[in-house]
Amino acid sequence: MNPAITIVKSLALASCLALVACGGSSSSSTSTPPAASTSLSGTAAAGAALIGTVTVKGALGNTNSAIIEANGNYNVDVTGLTAPYRLRAQGTVGGKTYKLHSYAEEADVGGNVNITPFTDLIVANAAQQIAESFFDSATATSLDPAVVDAQEEALQAKLQNVLTALGVDSAINLLNSTFSADHSGLDAALDIVRVEVDSATNIATLTNLIENTTITDNVLDETDNSEALTVTDTAVLTGAVTDTQAIVNLFTSFANAFDGGLPASTAIQDFLSDDFLLGDQSKGLFLTDVTTDPSVIGLGITSVSVSNLDSTAGTATVTFNVEFEGVVEPEPETWFVAKNASSDWQLRGDQRIAEVDQLSFHCNDNNGEDTNPAGCGINTAFFDDDFTNNGTGGAAIASGTVVIKDSSGNTVKETIYLGNPPNSAPGEIFIYNASSDVNTDGFFTGDFRSFGTALNEIDPTIFAVGDIIEYNLYADPLDVTDPTAPSVNVGNVIATYSNTLLFAPSTTPLVPSATAATLTALDSFTLGDDLTIAWTLQAGTVSDEVLVQVSDNQGNRFEVWDESFLPTATTTTFSSTDITAEATGAGLDPQAVSYELRVRIYAIDQTTGQFHSTDYIRTIDGPAATGGTTPPPTSNLTCDYQSGWNDAADGGLGAPINPNSFADYEAVVADCGTAQNFTYADVAGKS
Repeated sequence: MNPAITIVKSLALASCLALVACGGSSSSSTSTPPAASTSLSGTAAAGAALIGTVTVKGALGNTNSAIIEANGNYNVDVTGLTAPYRLRAQGTVGGKTYKLHSYAEEADVGGNVNITPFTDLIVANAAQQIAESFFDSATATSLDPAVVDAQEEALQAKLQNVLTALGVDSAINLLNSTFSADHSGLDAALDIVRVEVDSATNIATLTNLIENTTITDNVLDETDNSEALTVTDTAVLTGAVTDTQAIVNLFTSFANAFDGGLPASTAIQDFLSDDFLLGDQSKGLFLTDVTTDPSVIGLGITSVSVSNLDSTAGTATVTFNVEFEGVVEPEPETWFVAKNASSDWQLRGDQRIAEVDQLSFHCNDNNGEDTNPAGCGINTAFFDDDFTNNGTGGAAIASGTVVIKDSSGNTVKETIYLGNPPNSAPGEIFIYNASSDVNTDGFFTGDFRSFGTALNEIDPTIFAVGDIIEYNLYADPLDVTDPTAPSVNVGNVIATYSNTLLFAPSTTPLVPSATAATLTALDSFTLGDDLTIAWTLQAGTVSDEVLVQVSDNQGNRFEVWDESFLPTATTTTFSSTDITAEATGAGLDPQAVSYELRVRIYAIDQTTGQFHSTDYIRTIDGPAATGGTTPPPTSNLTCDYQSGWNDAADGGLGAPINPNSFADYEAVVADCGTAQNFTYADVAGKS
């Protein structure tokens, strides 16, 4: 604090006191007591902070809810609810879905009520049933406070060896003592102890994940309290906690480097291992990308969950969520970390040899101004950008499958085949649609497949939370000898990855809508203009990104994306400079009378991360609309200039779309600062 401000405040306070002491007011006054709290608050965590919502259910069955903050704290107003209260925290941690429960009396309002796997087990034992069933019950049921206290003490006794090893005060109350989701103290115990409750047998299993010791607890037997979880080596546990905290600090330090601006590559390069690989990006490419992308400014990393920790080998798996301006993206990321020769932890990325667009759900209104309703479906695709790291000897990935399995991994619900479309670049692997005619336009449909039960649709009801989504990448092309029954050479698989489905799809579109001013701006837009896009959001969604795309009737196009705005923003402006930069060299037909302009506005469900988008389409003037072609302006003859290439020209031999002179060439090379003189003889006979 500024000392001058402190002094001024002190003087003002002294003056006020002097007035009271000297009778500055002749009237008496009575201080107003602070308003009584009407909220239940605490921490919702399972080692890391839970990403999701807390719902409080009153004795009469009515509920209030609130979103859990990035640090795991929650605050739910219970005005209108009748005590006692049943609490549920529902969301994700470490790539897993949780429903955790707790319990509160009227006296707990204004105090601290935790929601963790430990409190869930306390409620189950006190209620003599699975905690989820107790919460869902329509019966106005209360728990005896003495029984709740007894079960809290009983669970603490079962955990005492772990708590003691971690230095947790024996006076802690698992239900009501405050703690932080920072992997220390009680939270460290939540990292180490896994609680799994079998709803069929009503048996809870508590596992010391570091030493792999277990005990069981029958929630139907409130006297089943004789076992305590074993700790054989305190140093092993504390070492795991130290490593976990070091890994979390690594991610925090990496994110902090983007606080207020973009760091230099040299400032963050030591955070990354030499073998770093993220979606086919090497360490060098990733550093270049992440230190030049303004949308990364303000990056936050939260709910960091460490698994598969091997302190001896110096390896671990880390799942985390990305956060911007207090809004957490529900879809988690999973990276690997490892110790270097100096025993410092470093980031290894996801170690994937291709960019795998994991299966996600998406509702899109393809034309926000017609009467057709929005449709929903799935998105998924693969992109192999570096052919040197996939074990093929320099060839691109040629096909793939996305397999939806149940949570056991034993039952295949659906297999989606992907291949490389004829007009796509090598390594671009998109969804294949079975057809009796391989020449139909619907042979490949990009990264989208609609929900439904007809041919080439996917039934949304097959998806369930906990499903395993498996991604297989193959070296051989998709076999469409029988177009209705595609197949892959499963013996030539290059890589297999997987993730767990955290949310079932919604088939109710929550698409954003462009404002009237935006529609007017689209009507008058021409290349070379700025373009401001504004929109409104539906309840429960936040803004994600906006796409501006311009294309000609030959299939050439360019795209400009903006995701630099806040999740709460509802407007953004694309500058003419940015649009022109992307248009240069895009290969648009210089003799076209018109182009198509498409603007797509994306929103995401704040709880599940499901995408919702709306397209707006216009026909805009091309160069020939004003009486002729438009040659590339001299101002665009910079180092990154491309003339564009038309494959169909010159009888299929191809030709530049924008023919340039040798003087143009010299201008471009000179701008690059590496001009080289050469003659016809230097290039004759070469291709």
